[in-house]
Amino acid sequence: MSVVDRNVDTKKEVKLMTSTIVMHRAATALAVRRARPRGLDRVVMRLGVAMFRWARRRADRSALSFEDHALLMQNARQLELRERGYTVIAHRVL
Repeated sequence: MSVVDRNVDTKKEVKLMTSTIVMHRAATALAVRRARPRGLDRVVMRLGVAMFRWARRRADRSALSFEDHALLMQNARQLELRERGYTVIAHRVL
């Protein structure tokens, strides 16, 4: 099938028709026949996934709950106030 201009030339006309079903099957056939990774590619992929899982578990372990974070901040604030009090006492003595 071709788009006809003002000049019709039957020698240049395409004699092959394709349907959308054939094109769809050709497009999906390439996706199904994907090569599986082998050798070094497979090792690198597995190593990357293992490193990601390890990092995720480590981050989850190091994450603090709200209560733990609040307690940590309270302790830091108390330490800061104590140190400031000690410096004030040292200045009074001198």
